[in-house]
Parts: sequence; structure tokens; C-alpha cells
Amino acid sequence: MEVEVYLSGYHVDEDDVRDKTVVVIDVLRTSTTAAAALHNGARAVVPAADMAEAGKIAANLDPTSYTLGGERSGLKIEGYRFGNSPLEYTRDTIGGKTLILNTTNGTPTIRRCRHAANLVIGGFVNLRLVADFLRDDGHDVVIVCAGWRNRVSLEDTLCAGMLLHELWGGFEPSGTSDTGHIAFTLFTNEEADIPGALRRSTHGRRLMAMGRADDVAFCASVDTVPVLPVYGESRLTAREIPESVVPFA
Repeated sequence: MEVEVYLSGYHVDEDDVRDKTVVVIDVLRTSTTAAAALHNGARAVVPAADMAEAGKIAANLDPTSYTLGGERSGLKIEGYRFGNSPLEYTRDTIGGKTLILNTTNGTPTIRRCRHAANLVIGGFVNLRLVADFLRDDGHDVVIVCAGWRNRVSLEDTLCAGMLLHELWGGFEPSGTSDTGHIAFTLFTNEEADIPGALRRSTHGRRLMAMGRADDVAFCASVDTVPVLPVYGESRLTAREIPESVVPFA
């Protein structure tokens, strides 16, 4: 299995992902929110590239069947019921509904990667499920970090590094790409305190200043949401393991 890493999703195009299995990572917060919503009973999460696309999707659905969620610059979009906090999407609020999700970085990145052979969504909260899927899948892998406004983000790069560490058994192979080496090295430097690294990140500090410290803590928790969001037919659905199975060692 060959693995490539993009530290920002902005310039990824169809040729970069064709015939590959792609993991989109947007730790703060789209990846975590999608996994949490599906785990709490959402029928599907539909990622929208922008507000116009979200509106078109909503116009074709029964108003009782969906809810709109999303943010711009970390703040809930005016007129939407919810923002992009994974803690908002409880069984009471999202169970049985489709979530149309529209975010600054994560959902446009998912849309740009939609032509992949397989597309899954990863974060710290479901990291080992992602790694297990990739090991069993057989395709070459592209890890795409959403980043922040076309820039590299510490939290997504760190998560990509942790995923590489898991896939490679803790040892960086020869011939690693520069971006893979950057991500892997960042994780080995920060692995002792993932929550602290997220709190120190630019976006983590921004969210905490908005009163979203609980979001940051939840997004930094490792292997806490046993759901793998899988993209197909323009939506994310859950590949979930039975509750009777202990998901993580």
C-alpha cells in the first residue's frame, strides 16, 4: 500500500484521488461532527460545498426529514438550526434525520475528493477504525487534511501522522513523501499530549475563545466514536461495528 498525504485539501483534484482510497481529515470539527451525528442515529450526513448547494439539497427533501448544520469561521450560519459542534448532534436532535452539513473547510474538501474509489472520513475519535479499513481495503491511500482556509493546520496534520504511525506499526518506511514525513514526525513529537496539542493549535485557540473548549476536548479524544463515515451517492453513511464488540484495545 502506497500512502500520500496532502496537508491542505484546497488544491486536491480528481486526478489526485482517482482509483485511490481517500481519507479526509478535519479534526476541528467536520470529521468529528459527521462521526458523532451518524453514531447518534443520523440517517446520513450530506456534505455541501457552500450555502447555495446546501439550499438546493434542502429544497429537494421533505422539511421534516432533515436538519441544516454548519459554520463559517467557527460560528453557526444564520438561519441554520445547528452549527458544527459534535456535541450538538445528540440522539434527540439528529436521530432519524439527514444532516445537511456546510462548513468552511471540511465539507468542500469532501466534495473535492468525491471521485475517489473509496472515500472515508477520519479523525482522532475513530482513528483505528480508519486504519483497519485501510489495511483491509487494498487500494493505495491518499490522506487529505482539510486545513484552515487553504493553510496547513496542526490538528489535521497531527491526526494524519497518528494514522500513519498506526498503519506503519510505529516505524517510518524508506521512501516516505515529504508530507508523510512531516505528519509522522509531528505525531512522534506530540503523541504524549494530543489534547494539549489541539488546545495550542491556532484553530483550537480560536474555538476556545468562542466558548467551545468542550468541542476541542471531544475532538482530541482517541477512539471514542465507533463509526466510520463512508461516502457514496453524495452522502456519508455509517459503517458501524456492533456495540457488543469492544472496538479498541
